[in-house]
Amino acid sequence: MAYGEEMIELEPKIELKITRFYGYRKRALDKDNLYGACKPLIDAIRGYKIIPDDTPKHINLYVDQEKSPDKSTFVKITAKEVEEEGTI
Repeated sequence: MAYGEEMIELEPKIELKITRFYGYRKRALDKDNLYGACKPLIDAIRGYKIIPDDTPKHINLYVDQEKSPDKSTFVKITAKEVEEEGTI
């Protein structure tokens, strides 16, 4: 407790980038379907505690897609802590 109020827990904010590579006879998704298709994946990432929660308070989410270089379909995920502005 601090001054009669609960202490907040400081957790790092995570930059989460998901890139969908689509292969042979596949096509790019429109933006709303692309983000929506990542929901189960983001929930799994949260379940494995790679991210603390999937709210904008906890993550900066970026989803992109590219044509696959070898005609296969796969997903690349990167996660890193975001350095807050004004930290020492």
